[in-house]
Amino acid sequence: MWPLLSALLDLIAPRDCAACGESSTRGLCPECRGLLEPPGARVLSGAPVLAAATYRAPLSRAIQRFKYEARPDLAEPLASLIGLDALKHASREPGTLFVPVPLHRSRLAERGYDQAALLAGALARSAGRRSSARALCRVRPTLQQARLDESKRRENVVGAFAPSSGERLGGRPVVLVDDVITTGATAVACLEALRAAGARVVAVACIALASR
Repeated sequence: MWPLLSALLDLIAPRDCAACGESSTRGLCPECRGLLEPPGARVLSGAPVLAAATYRAPLSRAIQRFKYEARPDLAEPLASLIGLDALKHASREPGTLFVPVPLHRSRLAERGYDQAALLAGALARSAGRRSSARALCRVRPTLQQARLDESKRRENVVGAFAPSSGERLGGRPVVLVDDVITTGATAVACLEALRAAGARVVAVACIALASR
């Protein structure tokens, strides 16, 4: 029984630092937390960005583990780095929906989980709201944004996202969620798709914001 209970506890609340792997029950150990750099203020297409920190080590290492090393359990501790007060303020309107930037089904099959959907679920629970991974869909596969320059990133995601029939978005307040915002091209493409469906995007939430 105890090995099973221990495995369940590790899944719900990992006991290692998301960045360095040292023992920690708070997502990031005190040493790694002390190295986080506050993000600058940023607005994307009229929506304020809520970010935990700047995209640099050690947080960048934690996000890489989360996305590429089969660590979906890191969603909760990474989401907890975003200030709860700012999150609740952004989602203060009743019915606010947390919507993740979607993965294409081919990438989802390769990775086995949608990291932005896991983050959206964790953030929505913290704010006492609901998330929906069905509100947006990626209608075509795209190249990995990290491999492209800024102009190519914008071209890469043009027309890549569309609202789905899974949620009624007309007039609804929405918080868009992704793991990292770099140039903002992907987020802006999603904002355009959400607004085309009548949603009111009140904020963009992410774990890390790349410095300009």
